Amino acid sequence: MTNGPTTLLLALTLLCMSMVYSQTNNNDATNKRTDLGISLQAYPAGIIPTLNAERYLSAESSLVLRVGANFTDRQDFSDENDNEEGSGFGASFGYRKHFPLSKGKIVAGVHTDLWNLWIDWEDGLNTPNPRAGTTYILVLQPWLEAGYFFDVKNSSSQIGITAGFGREINVITNGDDVAQDWIASILLHYQITLN
Repeated sequence: MTNGPTTLLLALTLLCMSMVYSQTNNNDATNKRTDLGISLQAYPAGIIPTLNAERYLSAESSLVLRVGANFTDRQDFSDENDNEEGSGFGASFGYRKHFPLSKGKIVAGVHTDLWNLWIDWEDGLNTPNPRAGTTYILVLQPWLEAGYFFDVKNSSSQIGITAGFGREINVITNGDDVAQDWIASILLHYQITLN
């Protein structure tokens, strides 16, 4: 069951996706371009390297698709177990707004990730009967993003840094329960314009 803030975050995601749908039919094709790139997302319990494609709907808005891997070491952050670590793969779909500023632009967006993760966990380590196992989870992660991108001089590339805030929701759990919680992260981006 989701709580109020999680429901609000999901509602914002759906609202932005409906805005995207309405904009795709009303934009001038001359503003459309595609950027390809990489990003590294770091959060307190892990890292997420991704390959990215950003398709501009106009000069002010774009769709973002990411595919990548998620490596987590939750140590003792979990309320469920003494130690959790694992990895997996997944993808992300998002929408960004762009606001020109100085020699770059401010970006603000909403994204939804899906991660397949296999988490190795240990519990009761300081008891006579410690337990261990592996749990598969499908994680839905809606999140908000804001940051700044700037053009690399004399090239068609950009570098950006953004901050993200969202919620991990284990929508499928095969095995014992593992952690799910709010998440904050920093993302470093590099991308090249194709056209």
